[in-house]
Amino acid sequence: MVGGRLLLQSFQLLLLAAIVSAYDIDCKWKSNVTDIQDVAHHKYQVLEECLFYKLTSDADRLQDKSNALMMLPPTVAAGETLEVQVLDGAITEMWMNEVFKEMNINGYLKLSWKDRRLRWNPEEWKTESLRLKSIGRLWSPDINSDRLQTGSQSTDFVNYHDISSNYNGNVTARLEFRMKAQCQIDYTEYPNDRKHCCFNLQSTLYKRYVRFIMEHGDGHEMLNTKAIRTNWQVDPTWTWIMKLNQEDDKRADRLEVCVGVTRKSTTLAVELTLPVLISALILLIAPFFGKFQQQIYVKMFALLLQFMSFQFLSEKTPQLGFGDSIPKIYVFYAFTIGMTVLSLIATVMISAMSRVKRNVPPAHRYTLLASLLNANLCCGSEEEPKTDGTSSKVSVI
Repeated sequence: MVGGRLLLQSFQLLLLAAIVSAYDIDCKWKSNVTDIQDVAHHKYQVLEECLFYKLTSDADRLQDKSNALMMLPPTVAAGETLEVQVLDGAITEMWMNEVFKEMNINGYLKLSWKDRRLRWNPEEWKTESLRLKSIGRLWSPDINSDRLQTGSQSTDFVNYHDISSNYNGNVTARLEFRMKAQCQIDYTEYPNDRKHCCFNLQSTLYKRYVRFIMEHGDGHEMLNTKAIRTNWQVDPTWTWIMKLNQEDDKRADRLEVCVGVTRKSTTLAVELTLPVLISALILLIAPFFGKFQQQIYVKMFALLLQFMSFQFLSEKTPQLGFGDSIPKIYVFYAFTIGMTVLSLIATVMISAMSRVKRNVPPAHRYTLLASLLNANLCCGSEEEPKTDGTSSKVSVI
């Protein structure tokens, strides 16, 4: 019985030794590789796993903690900071919430930082780069929205993708985000109104530790909007990535991402302006319709058309109004309706006064002025009396 148990334990030890020997932790076969391009794809993945295992073990010994590469930042000295370089960025999608004045923005930032724990000898490991298949295997800067601890953060989202490192410890990653940006809206050129929407990205746990460095001093060149899918036209002069201080800590950095867009709706612009232009044209040609009564009818029709156009404009107005902005199209509507009302009142008054019987003829200069206006402006001409050519003289007895 005892002998059988010893035999079983010996067999288990031999099996364990065979498994350990079969799994080459150090990837000793890499010494036989002359060109990494000749290595099969599955073997290259094994080589990356061996390299990552080696770097993890070295980081645990360096920082005296297990899983240090995943849980601890790369610096160990007191007062040392981590410089995160912002290489470039892009906006891929955006759509507007007119009620809450919020712009939903999807995009990414390409970041780079140095991790001294990810250094190796490329001649020994036959590779100069290491791809990390999961962000959970490596510590990364906690860059998130500045509204992380508020209820409005529920729809904001950031995540790292495409993380890789070279043999010098330079880590590059793509930080993808989906943010709700607050917008300042200028309705002066409505319906081609302008919106300026901004949101902030910052570190919450390591406020003074994470420092941002801009690849280009001018933030206007770092945000690519060529691949954006939206019905808004992006304004490059109001689009940027800028490094600022955090509002609650002047020694901490934050990134301000702003996008300026202008609505380009040619169809809506034509729908809002064409009826008023037609009514204004009708008002201008009203004197050519002859009698004052006909002119009054024409101007009343133009006024009705303008009121209908104004009602259509009111239906297109945002639910919360235009705020402090006064759209130029509203000024144009008010001016057109005001001029039409004044013209209608003047025509009615002139028509009423023209029906008053006068026993005394007007002064000669007034008669000449009226004839001049009637001949050139056609604003008040009446039909001339018909005569049969006979003399109207009365013989005096």
